[in-house]
Amino acid sequence: MPALTPADLRALFPALKTHTWLNAAASSPICQPVADALRAHLDETVARGDLGYPRWIAFKEAVRARAARFIGAEAKELAFTPSTSFGFHVIAELLRARGVEEVLTLEAEFPSTTLPLLHRGLTLRGVRARPDGSFPLDDLAAALTPRTRAVALSVVQYASGFRVDLAGLAQLCRDRGLTLALNAAQALGQVPVDVKALGASFLAATSHKWLMGGYGTGLLYIRQDWLDSTPLPLGGWLSVELAELWKPFSGATRVDDATGFTAKGTRFRADAASLEAGGGSWLGFFALDAALELHERVGVPVTLAHNLRLQQQLRAGLRARGFVPNAPDAAAHGSGICVVPVQGAPEDAVRALIREAGVVTTPRGGGLRISTHVFNDESDVERLLAAVDRLRVRPP
Repeated sequence: MPALTPADLRALFPALKTHTWLNAAASSPICQPVADALRAHLDETVARGDLGYPRWIAFKEAVRARAARFIGAEAKELAFTPSTSFGFHVIAELLRARGVEEVLTLEAEFPSTTLPLLHRGLTLRGVRARPDGSFPLDDLAAALTPRTRAVALSVVQYASGFRVDLAGLAQLCRDRGLTLALNAAQALGQVPVDVKALGASFLAATSHKWLMGGYGTGLLYIRQDWLDSTPLPLGGWLSVELAELWKPFSGATRVDDATGFTAKGTRFRADAASLEAGGGSWLGFFALDAALELHERVGVPVTLAHNLRLQQQLRAGLRARGFVPNAPDAAAHGSGICVVPVQGAPEDAVRALIREAGVVTTPRGGGLRISTHVFNDESDVERLLAAVDRLRVRPP
């Protein structure tokens, strides 16, 4: 596959001809190759129904292998899910099954990390942010208690863009014997993540943000030793071994009597895909495959460096106008997210920027969240700053 530069990739996004899209932390627009993949699958189903189903199954497994390579995992360790939240519900069940009762997290976490854990009855031990919005590893270590047995947090914080020290966090978990669960929804596609190098037990993410794969597909990584030793919390007819398909009581202990029989228990495959249970949404696999190919051709390290350069330009321009972007913004903890407080309601500024200038952002973290991605360039930042001047968006 020939390499792509950020400029090459930018040309593949029709939405960028009419909008300045600075909102990948919420969602990315669909690019032409992803749209083509979606359309081709729909055209096939219009013309031939599901006659291609056997080929679709093989394709799904190829996408699984590609997505697994993208995060440094094995294909058997990756499940497709509807969302990040779904993934963390599974993580919560597996933690409870291993006897985990207390989990360390961050006070600024997105609810898809915390609420599934709380719903399952786990106790969350929260780490407060420093005044500058950072979460140093020393603070995480100091917040641990003898009851803490796992850490669950986002690689990149959605309301600030703060990027945790992944290598340091992984070492802390190894030193303390803690299970590591990562929410990578704001990371995959802009920050390199290698679950094997980190020793992470779990990772959950979604396709519509930085991955640029559209809505509807989540990823869940479960390390193989958990799959081998801890039963998965749900399954269905596609969760059994191939030889057991179509058997309504597969793996059950059966006892016959005069009027019928009783059946108890079952046996699912020890791989993450058994969570998929039954038929799913095929469109998402075609979209994700096309998006992952683009990321492979650009390279995630290139994307991160590109984002850090754009963020430097953006933050300098905001500061020159009297704004105070969230900090810290050092490269070691930076990402493609900047949050800046504004005068009045951030929602009003967001609506004005879209309506009057076609600049797309989101209100988050008590301010205007501005996300730069690999498909953005310096002209997007300049258009945002010009719109801020023209619409008289002011610092608080």
